[in-house]
Amino acid sequence: MTEKERALGMIGLASRAGKVVSGNDAVTGAIRSGNVKLLIITKDISANSLNRILKNITDGDEIPCYSFARSEELGDALGKPNRTVAAITDKNFAEGISAILENINEEEDT
Repeated sequence: MTEKERALGMIGLASRAGKVVSGNDAVTGAIRSGNVKLLIITKDISANSLNRILKNITDGDEIPCYSFARSEELGDALGKPNRTVAAITDKNFAEGISAILENINEEEDT
């Protein structure tokens, strides 16, 4: 199992536990309410959608953010149609997924 598959599996598990919000509007609402512990943005998100999400993050917010996978892959992990953005709302899931995504980002840099 690759690190990417592990991350998608963990995101799916968090979703089944009710700890994931997905879709632009839902994620924007979660950011505004301060519930986001980890933000996942797919590599194929449009510039317009990305700007809509990022403009809701203020300087005081410390939300880890990773660009990862394609919208089809994220949607499949969540059991939904294509998703370009997802927010993890649980600290423990966020830490576990972040650790895996950090390994993926390090592999891509080498």
